[in-house]
Amino acid sequence: MSERDKLAAWIISAAGRDCTHRFEAPVEVPGWDKPPWVELRPLTEREHLERESLGVRDEYHLDDNGYVDSIERRYDLAAMTGYDYDRCLVAFCLPRENSDGEIVPWCKPDDLRAEELLDSLSPALAEWLNHLIEQVNMRDPAGQRVLQAVKKT
Repeated sequence: MSERDKLAAWIISAAGRDCTHRFEAPVEVPGWDKPPWVELRPLTEREHLERESLGVRDEYHLDDNGYVDSIERRYDLAAMTGYDYDRCLVAFCLPRENSDGEIVPWCKPDDLRAEELLDSLSPALAEWLNHLIEQVNMRDPAGQRVLQAVKKT
């Protein structure tokens, strides 16, 4: 891990609208001069907390005496993923099939809602996009290693 990677975990404003990362898709589209791409940004700490509050719910089960007998944690992955897409996905140019069956560029419209994108993503594209969102938010294994190293310093 480079010194720059360690320092990046401590920089104010290393998240949010002003901190974007562009990624090119690992695919070539016939007739396109550039590969498809996405531009992502990490969640701010406030957004991270909102995402967790939206998607994680603990249910406490009490015994006859009113003591906690068990705790059941539920995750709403659709809500958490939708939140990520709404906040992290800044721009994109991805292939889409038009009514004539041609593969055409589809750039992110300003009013795009996560539900529309979630309903139309292919499994490969969804997996790639989700991996990148995890990466920019340091939720992937490499990001977790950076955060663990920072905690030790």
